[in-house]
Amino acid sequence: MDSSGTERGDRAPDGLPERVGAAFSLLMQVRMLIAAITLLLIPRVRLVPQTFVLVTCVVLLSWLAANYWELLVPWLLRHPILMAADLCVSFAVLGIGGTSGPFFLSTVITGAVAGLLYRWRGVAGVSAAQIVLYYATFAFSPANEPAVADSFQALVGQPCFYPLAGFAGTALHRLFDDQERLAAARRRAEVAAAAAEERARLAREMHDSLAKTLRGIALSAAALPGWVERDPGRGIEEAARIAAATEIASREARHLLTDLRAQAVQRSLPQAVAEIAGAWSREHGVPVVLDLAPDADLPPLARYEAVAILSEALANVARHAGAGSVRVRSFVDEDDGVVLEIADDGRGFAPPGLPALARAGHYGVVGLHERAARVGGAAAVRSAPGAGTTVTVRLPLEEPVEHPVEVS
Repeated sequence: MDSSGTERGDRAPDGLPERVGAAFSLLMQVRMLIAAITLLLIPRVRLVPQTFVLVTCVVLLSWLAANYWELLVPWLLRHPILMAADLCVSFAVLGIGGTSGPFFLSTVITGAVAGLLYRWRGVAGVSAAQIVLYYATFAFSPANEPAVADSFQALVGQPCFYPLAGFAGTALHRLFDDQERLAAARRRAEVAAAAAEERARLAREMHDSLAKTLRGIALSAAALPGWVERDPGRGIEEAARIAAATEIASREARHLLTDLRAQAVQRSLPQAVAEIAGAWSREHGVPVVLDLAPDADLPPLARYEAVAILSEALANVARHAGAGSVRVRSFVDEDDGVVLEIADDGRGFAPPGLPALARAGHYGVVGLHERAARVGGAAAVRSAPGAGTTVTVRLPLEEPVEHPVEVS
């Protein structure tokens, strides 16, 4: 995605929806098959080298357009004259096989492509040109038999397919646009929901951590004059504790303010991970090596939890690990979705079970598991004394589903 407002991969070149490019590619594949069938059905008496080369060129051009539409579509949008050249070649082939031959379907597909790319502004012109070229081909093609030339279908029915195909292409483009708008609205709603949920969590954390720390500082500061009068030594100790508690409160406030930056969820996961890891590295002076797969992205809710897990894991490294370096890696696993790993070379520890961590008040690691489970994923912590710590998070690519976690 450019990751701010639109999802990665949802926009094709020149702002065209990705689905339009996929539909264009499919139409070109069908046209390629029709041209190949036409080559097989042309009578031997008319299959001269020039005819073979012309039809083969249509097959090859259709194959190139189907496989490299990202390069071709911008050219067609900026230079509609290329569509006119394609029409001339197509109707030259139609004249060789006759208007009743299978290649007629290929020219109809061209009308659908015009509607898909140019919509109403181009359908009228392309359909009119196709009808004119059809009647010219119909009149002068030696492949048309007298019985065919006298039929109502050949004179009236078949030319009507061109505007109808153009209308179908235009309607398909409009349908893709509507789907794109709905998807964008859904993504914005998901981002807003994730941000609201996170702000509610931060409010709870502020009440449980920062507010309590500040309350303790206030009580200690109120008692400090009495200690100074009665026991100056104890007063000095209390003053030192107040200073230490103030530093803790400052760190907690910085952490909460950092978490309030909801823009991270609006970027792709690789961009958000790189930004957060870079800021953490500059603040703590610990180098971070990044190995991030560009396609390892997630839906907004799951992405939000992944970013929060990364922030918590890095905060744990800063508080406990004494690490000399950190490595952050992400990739796509076919079975597990997106995998995010945060590994440090610090002192490590022997991780107990989640209930033991919760009873001991170490909610950071417990929170990693809860966040991953909330969006249908899983987290694992591997560590040993002197061997560093690795946090591995596996999050699904599909829409997140809440799975409450109970820690007893």
